[in-house]
Amino acid sequence: MHRSRLAASTLAVVAALWCVVPGRAVAQLSISPAIGVYIPTTELVKAVSGQEYKQEVSITLGGRVGLNVGRRAGIEATVDYAPSKLKFSATGSSSTTDADILSASGRVFVELLPPANALSLQLNGGAGLVRRTGTAYQGDPDNSDVGGVVGATLRFRLGRLLHLQLHAEDFVYKAKYAPNTSGGGFSVVDKQLNDVHLSAGIGIPLLGLGGGGPAR
Repeated sequence: MHRSRLAASTLAVVAALWCVVPGRAVAQLSISPAIGVYIPTTELVKAVSGQEYKQEVSITLGGRVGLNVGRRAGIEATVDYAPSKLKFSATGSSSTTDADILSASGRVFVELLPPANALSLQLNGGAGLVRRTGTAYQGDPDNSDVGGVVGATLRFRLGRLLHLQLHAEDFVYKAKYAPNTSGGGFSVVDKQLNDVHLSAGIGIPLLGLGGGGPAR
């Protein structure tokens, strides 16, 4: 039920953004390798006694592939890997275990400022997938969760083709399982999480140059 509501909300965001796609399609493909930081904003689980599990802040490595289908809109796919750790906290003690996070998404984007400008701004939204791996999640019966993602990209032109891109996005999803705070195994938590990703990358156009499309 929760996933159905998240999927419906995601489709609504995509549909709203897609409505502003111009009729004249000018296709252009681009890539943007990026490095950044993964910021979990909510603990995975917290017991009444105060014991809790929470993902730790981590660097991210990844990138995105975008396809303009008009002068002001298009679609893109993203992927980010965070070599994070899961921190267990109890009264007077704490410990960490390897707990990597792989985040991927498919989105629709809209350019609020023309991409040809020296400074341009993009808003995007769509569906996201978060997969948890590593020692902390071994034995998790379902360590992948689907939700929605919204974000923005600010770009600064670097010459005729390249752009410096600053990305900010929020993955919103529900984690179904988490390690037991009492030790051993996993328990159902059905916890809504917000993972913030901040990154910087270089936008590199691949196809469509000279075809009238904007360099990303």
